[in-house]
This record gives sequence, structure tokens and C-alpha cells, in this order.
Amino acid sequence: MPGDEVIRIMCPNLGCQRVLAVPSSARGKLVRCRGCGSNIRIPANRPTDSGPSSQASQQAPAQQQHKPAA
Repeated sequence: MPGDEVIRIMCPNLGCQRVLAVPSSARGKLVRCRGCGSNIRIPANRPTDSGPSSQASQQAPAQQQHKPAA
């Protein structure tokens, strides 16, 4: 079920860096790390896939346009 999904996020405190497992219902909210007490905002949306393969496919057409005509 989508409501039972768990989000894993690392505490941004460099002295802690504990991995927290929070329910998906916590998206967009602040949670407190049990290890160090830091407040962490859980991202509201899922991260999009913007890996190197996506960037390469966007750059390829631009490179083809700049080739000189033979």
C-alpha cells in the first residue's frame, strides 16, 4: 500500500549522520533525529531522476547542430 511506504533519509548533522526511516505521511514536515535532536525537513516530493544519462541525451542534439556542413 502507498500509505505504508517508508522514506529513508540521512541526518544532515555531520556528527550524527544516522539513517532515519520515516513514514511517507511525513513528507513536507519537520522530524527530529533521535540520535542528535536535529530538526530535519522531509522533502515534499520524490526526487526526480536527473542522472548523467538524462543530461547526455539533452546535450547530444545541441552538439549535432554545431557541426559544419561538408
